[in-house]
Amino acid sequence: MVQICDRMSLVYFISGLMYEAPDNETIYLIEALKERGIKSSRESWDDPQVDWSKPDLCIHRNSPYPLEPKKFLEWNKKLETISSVWNSYKVTEWNHNKRYLLDLHEAGIPIPPTILIEQDAKEPLSFYLEEKNWNEIILKPTITAGSIGLMRVNAESIKADEHFQMINKKGITQDIPDAGTYTIPPCDTLVQQYLPEIVTAGEVSLIYFGGEYSHSVIKRVKSGDFRAHPLWGAKVEPHKASRIERTVADSSLELAGDFVHYARVDLLNKESGPVIIEVELIEPWLFFDYFPDTVNTYADHIASFFI
Repeated sequence: MVQICDRMSLVYFISGLMYEAPDNETIYLIEALKERGIKSSRESWDDPQVDWSKPDLCIHRNSPYPLEPKKFLEWNKKLETISSVWNSYKVTEWNHNKRYLLDLHEAGIPIPPTILIEQDAKEPLSFYLEEKNWNEIILKPTITAGSIGLMRVNAESIKADEHFQMINKKGITQDIPDAGTYTIPPCDTLVQQYLPEIVTAGEVSLIYFGGEYSHSVIKRVKSGDFRAHPLWGAKVEPHKASRIERTVADSSLELAGDFVHYARVDLLNKESGPVIIEVELIEPWLFFDYFPDTVNTYADHIASFFI
């Protein structure tokens, strides 16, 4: 049953002037909220013409924050003084940098074998891999989105160190097919052992609304690629999450530091069990096209804010 709000309500979905990818999911949400008597629109956080004191609730959708992470966080913190924000600044601050994966590891939640190398490292990549018996690795910026800057590479190759230096000291510019060109500044670097399950088994994504599990999909990489993202040609299919997948994903959300109104948790299934690849609590793809009724699930949770 659709919940109809009995007072004027306004929601802003937070986007960014630089964001160029298609965004049907926000359109679906705007229509679903309209059916509930809630006005909403997509607004850019970096547009100086927007009056952010007007909305009752602001919800992150596609900023894209990795282009200017420090500026975005400062803006986000100020926004929370004049409006309600989902997810909260506390959650966003924790989740915007993938070093949160080390928090998961310390809490006993499985992740791939991972090294974090601080920005402006003085040593070459080989120095940090001396005691690791890793043939292939994944290099990724700790602040990124849409798989920008990710590389699968031989651990001992010149190419590996060159890419590491780009992430760690210079920044990365990358074209995303049909979605624009983006430059992310230098940041800390994650080095992970490559797990072949990303190709052989696929990456599972579990979606949550209002702290409750909603639905899940499995993403199978394009032939010759390793990036399990639709922007890079990954095939997406509905998936029925197992009990152990849900248990691992649930446990990751407990570390967010505040209530999580929406989430996507990505994991790989190894023989030893699931390992978490990413916990996306800022602007996740929600895969409404594969489970259309879940638009209403999320819209109902948003509407509950006004009741």
